[in-house]
Amino acid sequence: MSEKPTNHSIYDEENGCIFGSLIMGTDLMEGIIQEYEKYNIQSGMVTCIGSLSRASYVYIQNDLDGLSYSKAIRKEGPIEILNATGFLCDKGNGVTDFHLHGIFGDQKGSIFGGHILPGENPTLITVEFNIQVGKGIEAVRTFKPQLGFQTITFNQGGSGVGDIGTNLLEDFQHACKGTSYI
Repeated sequence: MSEKPTNHSIYDEENGCIFGSLIMGTDLMEGIIQEYEKYNIQSGMVTCIGSLSRASYVYIQNDLDGLSYSKAIRKEGPIEILNATGFLCDKGNGVTDFHLHGIFGDQKGSIFGGHILPGENPTLITVEFNIQVGKGIEAVRTFKPQLGFQTITFNQGGSGVGDIGTNLLEDFQHACKGTSYI
């Protein structure tokens, strides 16, 4: 009798790489975060490929008030992840943040993509991913008022990260000028 497939990953500590895959129905971002958190590391850069039953994302736009994110775009699948790249870091409060952008293709060959939204991208067949672990690199993503957006601050070791916000969800919604898609 064959084993039931599960999300899984392995960590090659010597080379600082995590390799893994997600199974059908697992959310793209939530699944990768769960695998990443198994290893108690501070930061990492993610690449992945695979398929989704739905893609949910936003893109940056220049409107009358300046730069902002579009309203959430949701495309039903099957959707192929041609490439997705992003960073795993801390939100400044010990909670993992995942900033991920992707390029997708649909069954008609149309290409689209943008800033991927958490909790809204279920795996169709599988997603295979690689996390390049930031050994000794602390990464914290916080809202930067001077920019009007969240950005990641990278530091060597575990000190020196400034302007960590206390309510990052509120900061992020502020940065998106009222569009709520998280």
